[in-house]
Parts: sequence; C-alpha cells; structure tokens
Amino acid sequence: MIGLLAPMGLMAACSDGTGDTAGSGPEAAVSDEFAGTIRLGAALSATGRYSVEGNDARQGYDTWLRWVNEIHGGIRVGDARYRAEIVYYDDESDADTAGNLTQRLIDEDRVDFLLGPYSSGLTTGASAIAEANNVLMVEGTGAADNLFERGFQNLFAVSTIASDYTGAGIEALAARGARTAVIAYEDTAFATAVADGAARHAEANGIEVLAVESYPKDIQDTSAIMTKFRDLDPDLFIGGGHYNDAVLFVNSAKELGFDPAGMLLTVGPSNPKLAAELGDDVEGVLGPTQWEPSMAYRGPYFGSAADYARYYESLWGEPPVYQAASATAAALALHLAIESAGSTDTSAVRTALRELSADTFYGPISFNERGVNAAKPMGMVQVLDGEIVVVAPDDAATTELLYPLGKGSGAAARSSGLGLLPQAIVNGVALGGMYAVLVLGFSVIWGVMGIINFAHGEFVMIGAYLAWLANDLWNVEVFVAAPAVFVVMAALGALVHRGLIDHILDRPHLVSLLVMFGVSIVVQNLLKLIFSADFRRAHTALDGSWSVSDSVTVPVTKFWILVIGVGVLGAVSLLLSHTRLGKAIRAAAQNREAARIVGIDVSKVYLITFALCIGITGAAGALVSPVLAIQPFQGIPLTLKAFAITAMAGLGSIRGALGGAMVLGLIEAGLALYVSGVGTNLAVVASFVILVAALVLRPQGLFGGLRPVDATAT
Repeated sequence: MIGLLAPMGLMAACSDGTGDTAGSGPEAAVSDEFAGTIRLGAALSATGRYSVEGNDARQGYDTWLRWVNEIHGGIRVGDARYRAEIVYYDDESDADTAGNLTQRLIDEDRVDFLLGPYSSGLTTGASAIAEANNVLMVEGTGAADNLFERGFQNLFAVSTIASDYTGAGIEALAARGARTAVIAYEDTAFATAVADGAARHAEANGIEVLAVESYPKDIQDTSAIMTKFRDLDPDLFIGGGHYNDAVLFVNSAKELGFDPAGMLLTVGPSNPKLAAELGDDVEGVLGPTQWEPSMAYRGPYFGSAADYARYYESLWGEPPVYQAASATAAALALHLAIESAGSTDTSAVRTALRELSADTFYGPISFNERGVNAAKPMGMVQVLDGEIVVVAPDDAATTELLYPLGKGSGAAARSSGLGLLPQAIVNGVALGGMYAVLVLGFSVIWGVMGIINFAHGEFVMIGAYLAWLANDLWNVEVFVAAPAVFVVMAALGALVHRGLIDHILDRPHLVSLLVMFGVSIVVQNLLKLIFSADFRRAHTALDGSWSVSDSVTVPVTKFWILVIGVGVLGAVSLLLSHTRLGKAIRAAAQNREAARIVGIDVSKVYLITFALCIGITGAAGALVSPVLAIQPFQGIPLTLKAFAITAMAGLGSIRGALGGAMVLGLIEAGLALYVSGVGTNLAVVASFVILVAALVLRPQGLFGGLRPVDATAT
C-alpha cells in the first residue's frame, strides 16, 4: 500500500513501586504485573503539512500512555489491571492514507479502540472506517461540525467544536467596541466550520462582516487577500486555517500596512513557536484555545492544568500546546469509560462514554447524543509582551484583553474597483519576481538536457534550510548567505549529476521524471530527519514595506528578491548568448549528436549546466527563505508551479521564465483581488489553465524555447 510506513512504534511502560502521586487518581498504585494488554491504535501525521500538530498529538497520547502505565498502574477492568499500548502509523497528512491505515489497525493490528488523527479532514474518513467496523474512536483534534452530523455512534470528541472556536473572542471584542470584521479561511472542513461559526457569532454580537474569502490548502502567498481586506478597513481580521497560514497572515499584514484593531487567528497564537518565530510582529494577536496551563481546571487524574503541564514538560522538554492536551484528554476519556464499564466490550464502553461526567485537567468532559463534549467552553489567548495569556472568557482570563491594538489603515474609501489596481500590480510583479527566480533552474535543465527535475522544490528547500541555518546559528543575512548557498548547491548538483543524471540522459522523459520523483521523496524524508517537520523562516533586516501612497505599499523583501532575480536572469542570458560555454549549451540543447561531431564535450556541458542550475535553485531558496515556509514537504507545490510555468512559457527560455512568471503573478494577484470569495482558489489553478491552452495552441511555449515540450533528450 503506497504511503504506508512501518509502525512508528508500540509504546508501553511500567515502573516499580506503589503509592499515590500528584496527577494520579484515588487509590492509584503502580502494578508490577498486568493481567493483559489493551491495545489502542492511531494514524497520526509524522510527515506532510500536519506534521507539527501531528507530533504534538502523538506526544499528548504518549503522555497519557506513560502516566497510565507508570503512575496509575494500568487500566482497571474489574479487579484486574491491563497495560496500555498504542500502535502508530504515519498517515502522511493524507485523508485516504489515514483511512487505509485505520482499516489496517482494525484488521491486522487488532486494536481494541482507536484514537483520532490530527485535523477534521483526516478524522472524517478515519471515523467512517471506525463506524463501519463498530470500533470506538475518541479524539481531540477533529472539531469540524460536520463530523458530528452524520449520526455516528462510535465517534466521541473531547474538544469544543469548530463553529464555537471564535465565540468567546468575538463576544469579548464586541463588548470592547469592535463593529466590523473580515474573514479568511482555508477551504477545508474544519476551517470552513470555524468561518461559518465566526460569521454567526459576529452577527449575534452586532459585528458586520464586510467580506469573506476562502483560499486553498498549501497557500504560499496571502498578499491579495490582505490587500482587499486592508482597503475595507475593518476593526477585526479573523483568519481560519493552520499554523503556516497564521505566519502568512501576520507577514502579509505587515508588508501591506494592514493594521486592524484586532487580529484573531484560529491556529498559531496558542503555540509558543509562533511568538518565537515572529517576535514583535505577533504582539496582540488573538487565538482560540482548547486549553492552556494557566486555566483553573482540575481533576483527580493528572491534577490541575498546571500539574499536567509540568508532567508533560518533564517528558518532552517543552511546554504542551492545546493539541497535545486535547490528545491526552481524549485518551483519558476512553480510559475512564473502560474502567467505568468494567469491560472492553464496545457496547459497554460506548454506554460508559455517553454517561461520562468527569472534571479533568482539560476541563469538564461530558458527551451529548452526537458525541460532542458539550460541557467545555472555548478559551481565547492573546500574545502580550511575548507571553501567551488567557483573556476570555472572563471566568478563565488571567489578563485583561488588549483592544483596540492597531491603528487601522485609514482606507475605508478605497474598497473596490480601480483603486485596488496599483496594489494589485505591485503584488503581481512581486509574486512574479519570486516565481521567476524559483523557476529558472528547472527551465534550463529541462530545456537543455531534457530532464524533468521533479526534485526541484526539494533543492529549493535545501537551499532555504542552508540560509536558515546560517541565519539562525551565526546571524548571517540571507541575502549575504545566498552566494555561499549557490556554491554548496552547485557542488551538490555536480554530485547528483555524476551519480544519477549521467545514467538517464538517453532515456525518455518518463524515466527522468520517475527518478527525480524518487529523489524528491528521499530528500523530503532526510530533511525531516535532520530538521524535523516544523515550519521555519529565516529573518532578514530587509523586511517591512515602503509606503508609496495611502493605497500602495511595496514589500521590501520581495522587492529585493525581484531585483536580484532579474539580475540573475540577465546574467544567465548573457552567459547563454555571449560566451563559448553558452553557445555549447545551446548547441547541445538543439542536437546532442551534432554537438559531439563538432567537438563539444557534451557530458562536460551537461555537468556544468546541471550544477549551475542546482546552484541557482538553491540560491533562490535562500532568497525566498524569509518569505516562504521552510519545511521538508513544501517543495512539491514549488515543483508543480515550476513545471507549469516552464511548459507554458518555453523550455530553457530566460525570457520565458521571466515573462511567464510575471504573467502568472499578475493573473493570480488579479484573480485573488477582484474575484470575491473564491479568487484565491481560482488563482491556484490559473497556471494549469494557461498551461493547457499553451500546449494546445503553442507547444514551443508562449515565449519560445530551446526545444518543444514533447522533444526527447536526443
């Protein structure tokens, strides 16, 4: 089965000694012997876009596992105690894989119960498999309302559902004078439910929603959305998505001078990593939270919220985020139901879950007829002086909410039509400049050598990681580090050419594509092994924005990327047209055998070409490292974008790389800005619509190229 990895491990433990400890239940004692094993299973994201949150969830499950076996003495079933085990698989942040692995846990691993994956999207399919097989699933991170509108009998969630995520925050902001809002959300089940709920809560509290925009998964640029919102001058911005989306929103707002009185982001503000990454830029940002260590929740198991946080940090060396606490609470709820039922029979445990009423470190847990924990309210946190503090609801707040925060954009009169055009052009040119520098290496390799480098995005990520390391370890400016990254990546390119490319030059396109696809998978997992799956960004002194007028701002970082990118494209163009090496490269691209006949060392030319292009690709990664998310699995969207631009504009064409990138950047910015609601979603498919049209009407590319798209390597 594609995508299946070996189990990430069975984990169980016991320890010697007896007696109560802080955080254990009454009469808990560690047992030296267990009557048997109760096996749980979970498909969690160790790789892919949910890998950060998936790791948090796994640590949460494992916190319960360590506690129940080592401190609580196992799960009591009648007069006996049972060891707990959890079987894990990596669902790769993919819904189909999560469903397949859930079936495998049931059929092959014979688990007794299931714990949920991370995210509503993955929980949707996995819970359907559980329901079909009559296996109970208790989860803490799938919160979309539609999960609980299917009439399932075997799905239980300890977390507050998505439609109520922003309720406490919006109510508090309305009480302090917020009257208008805009909403942007990822086009997924969870974020859609959050956005729908936010709109409902806003209306109920007298806040007018001026605009609602959706955007696709894996978005890399939100400047068009934020431009549109800036010019509406709302009191409140609400963003529904995941961690990387929060970073994009904050950075785009800073670049564009969008300074609303309040910014509420669904995921991110409750995670200390966001404040550490963005520093002062995230000051005052609000976010919903299922749980925080400072909340006054307490129960007979794990003790208080603060007690749980101390125990968690003793295990993992970092404080828990709410995703981890939610996972622990889900496992604890299942554990308490098993003990209450005195059995592992599905029907008996299901009944015990429906009757469960428990006070815990996570808050009260009591499930309604849909399987939703209706007893626990949602909290709201705010980043103040770099600290994450609870500000709502009032009975859980540790600090007063700070509002208003921003000064507004003063742009209420410039909300539509031609008034947006100058900023749309700036956004499009900035985006096109970034695309141009990213696509150049891919275009030349394909045009000259006939190799479809499907690992292109991964080489971008390697370069970005190198720049990030230099920036993080030695405080080296990324624009200064880029030349050194070029040298290192060129050397890597030479090694890859010697080891792989040299052996597939005479093979059809499909062979090179498959080989480089394999390289991309290897590189992704190596990067994850070395750097983890956390999102990272390099910092640069060349950040912020220049205000050209009240309605137009120029992002400084993207401006310098554009300037350097145009310079690199110009240098490569001069190399190809005015040097002996360039003429040799063009000759080899047009006819390899003829080039050999006239004395050109084609193998050497290809080696230099590949090394040069990988060097440029790595340097491009260094340049965009302050702008794009650096993460092992972020290369794939970049490869697809490079493929579309190259095939559309012309293989190996410098003019095509720049022109195609600019055309696409302007089209994407225009669609996102002028098409209400779904413009950003349409922008994602724009490159492929143009690609199809170009291949049908002009196979040599809109700007011409060194060879037609369908030409063989010979």
